[in-house]
Amino acid sequence: MQLTNGAMKSSAPPPPMGSDMVIHEYNDKELETFDLSSFVISAVNKEKSTKTSAKDVRAQEVQKFLSEGTDLHKLGERYEVEVVERGHKSLYELLASIYSLAQRIDDSPLKDKIVDAIRIELKDNHSIKILTNSTPISAMVRYVIRADKANASRYVKVLSVAREENITANELAAYITRRGGVSQIQETEAVYLTKKKGDKYTKERTALIREYFELVGVSSKEDFTYKGEVLRHKADKETDAETSSFCVFVAHYVGGEEYKMVNANDLGRSYEDNLVKFMGKEFPSDPYVIEVGLRNFKRQLSLDESQPKALREAMVRQLAIPMRNKRIDVIEMEKPTHDIEA
Repeated sequence: MQLTNGAMKSSAPPPPMGSDMVIHEYNDKELETFDLSSFVISAVNKEKSTKTSAKDVRAQEVQKFLSEGTDLHKLGERYEVEVVERGHKSLYELLASIYSLAQRIDDSPLKDKIVDAIRIELKDNHSIKILTNSTPISAMVRYVIRADKANASRYVKVLSVAREENITANELAAYITRRGGVSQIQETEAVYLTKKKGDKYTKERTALIREYFELVGVSSKEDFTYKGEVLRHKADKETDAETSSFCVFVAHYVGGEEYKMVNANDLGRSYEDNLVKFMGKEFPSDPYVIEVGLRNFKRQLSLDESQPKALREAMVRQLAIPMRNKRIDVIEMEKPTHDIEA
């Protein structure tokens, strides 16, 4: 998408493809329908959004629903105490026991032989494969949590973070609770890994978000013609690296459906990157997840017969190219060709 004669198409988010939940961990089933448009701020009609009055809120029908909601809230409080809190307590106690045993293995002079024995046991008797260089924590978690690989991977992350912070087994349950539970520790670790990977990780994420919004623009059914001037903010540094993908229109809201044009802006790529990051601020931090969502969108476009044939064919060609980013799992299935017997 290049600026041509100062005219650009506007864009609107595509319709949701499936999951609209903002979550931090995604299993394979969720990724099949993962939809990046769920993370784009929804458009709101400025005038209509102000019409709801206090009288409407206090209407009898509304009160009826609020009353039923209050009853459900009380039921939910009881559920939190009787089921959720007790379930969390039992889980944290189990993790503490696993953590304690893994630490003892890690401190043993026979550590490598013990981990290898666990690996062989899992492979021969349970058809579960783990990496030959698995840590005592990852090996022991998988040895105990055999039926659910996704949860096992989550628990490994939590226990590994605790190990790095020198938490003892006796402190683990309180530590997990204090940090907001398993999910919150995972989120904190995801942020840490993002920072650790540094600028390359950030650039890849920005490039994927940019590509998504470019496709939203290309496939948009809404367009307009603009014959005014476009302000080029980095005209003195016009290079391939500074070539823009978008034109930013600034308008003053008058009222109703009326706007007054202020100006049109070619920001240059580096300034535009900041805008792209802001537009995609709610997107997942992991480039792998974003790329999966981008490919889901490309697949949707390739099947949309209302789109130009050239665009659909381009999407098919792009989908044939292997993904650039890989999922990083703590516990991974080991490739048969690399399997090493003890």
